[in-house]
Amino acid sequence: MDIQAQPVAGTDLTLMDISETCRFFGGANSPLNPATLYRGVKSGKYPAPVKIGQGTSRWVRGECEAALRKMIADRDANKAA
Repeated sequence: MDIQAQPVAGTDLTLMDISETCRFFGGANSPLNPATLYRGVKSGKYPAPVKIGQGTSRWVRGECEAALRKMIADRDANKAA
């Protein structure tokens, strides 16, 4: 196993499907469109999914939480600048 593929200690390894991930980032009342999620994955804004089977992907909750924390930190850093 590649060192980069090893999970970070304390990371929540719960897997979320695409609809749950879209709700995680967009909210229950206004979830992200799946195309927006995949564009964000391509640009590095959102974490890449884990392929768990043919045509089946899941997102690691801990990675999504880390991405959201980074977005909040970037927002706060931009306010201070």
